[in-house]
Amino acid sequence: MENDGANERTGPDTEKIHAASRRRYAAVARNPAGQFSYPTGRDSAERLGYRTDLLNRIPADVVVRFVGVGNPFTLGEPEPGWSVLDVGCGGGFDSQVAGHYVGPAGLVCGVDLSEAMLTVAREGQMVGGLANLEFRQGYAEKLPVPSGWADLVISNGVLNLASCKAAAFGEVFRVLKPGGRFQAVDLVLIADLPPDLRNDEFAWSN
Repeated sequence: MENDGANERTGPDTEKIHAASRRRYAAVARNPAGQFSYPTGRDSAERLGYRTDLLNRIPADVVVRFVGVGNPFTLGEPEPGWSVLDVGCGGGFDSQVAGHYVGPAGLVCGVDLSEAMLTVAREGQMVGGLANLEFRQGYAEKLPVPSGWADLVISNGVLNLASCKAAAFGEVFRVLKPGGRFQAVDLVLIADLPPDLRNDEFAWSN
């Protein structure tokens, strides 16, 4: 795939926010235990309804680094042969799940800002033996994927971390094929953030 991503449209603290997220997820890549206040790993994946037969086919080092907040596949399972984009793929858990759904005729591209997590994803791909995956470094606000490429875009607990939500959503719809699907699970605000949190780098990466 060639990259024709849109120009990045982000706020003044974008670089600090991205740097904080890279530090945070580098720590998760080293040791996922105790990094988040919500459940993670296989126990979380099972509670969220991921298929056990697929969980059993994903390398343990990938499963233990699952830090998603939901299960995007409950909104619909990818079909064989589809092209799937995983925005904020982390260690590649949802990418591997999607890879099993789409089969050898399909392709899954995982994008993440953390090179440390992408290393986990690529190592997990080798262990899992899925040839229909690829992983790229990039940002939700500027996806390294051509326009109209994806049958399905998935995201799991990532868009809340995007420094510019409008840019991230714009990129999702840019890369979707006409009639393509967008399936995201995420955290949402029920009230405005207080001013001190809006520029808090840890809060943005948490």
